[in-house]
Amino acid sequence: MVDRKQSSAGDDLIQAAIEGDIEAAGSALETADVNAADDDGWTALHIAVHGQNRDLARLLLEHSDIDANARNRWRSTPLMLAANCGNLDLVECLLRHPMILVDLQADYYGRTALIEAAVNGHAHIVRCLVSYGADVNVSDKTGRNTALVEAIKNGHSDIAIYLLRTGAVDFSNREQRLQCLIWASRRGDNLRRELDSAIAVYFNRSGAGAANHGNQFQPSP
Repeated sequence: MVDRKQSSAGDDLIQAAIEGDIEAAGSALETADVNAADDDGWTALHIAVHGQNRDLARLLLEHSDIDANARNRWRSTPLMLAANCGNLDLVECLLRHPMILVDLQADYYGRTALIEAAVNGHAHIVRCLVSYGADVNVSDKTGRNTALVEAIKNGHSDIAIYLLRTGAVDFSNREQRLQCLIWASRRGDNLRRELDSAIAVYFNRSGAGAANHGNQFQPSP
């Protein structure tokens, strides 16, 4: 049986989050399920992050029952939303939660928070996520697009070079490697040199010759 009082309080919490009313949200939390969601699966935490309301997000994250990895209808988490909008305060706030899962993937594109940040050119968010252990090698649903591929494709060379210099990129996937090389050929010599060097280092470290693994791609004239 649904507790009508708790359900009503959950609606009040959602409404308070929509309005950005921290006092009302605090009052609603006295009886509401902190993880109550609307019809599209948006919790108060999703809404607070989407609205870039840091104080409300902190209030919710301090609740002992908060699900910091709550999924909405599209399987997006608050961390993905924060990474997408480029709000470092919110990203750090979420990452400090002891139960946060950094590498979850949304349903629509299959992007992680790191991929979202790379797509949108948020270099500060990319660095922060990597420092908290985000896996640079997770790909989206296609299996072709990692954070590195997306950074190169979208012209964010600073992010691409940073990811390459972490030394953590796995170039064993030939299709992903070729994606990087093809797109890098359109982004300038500096990025291409960084990419060539990183691929060579990877295969030297793994004991195989880079020339045998697609590093000889040459763009069409």
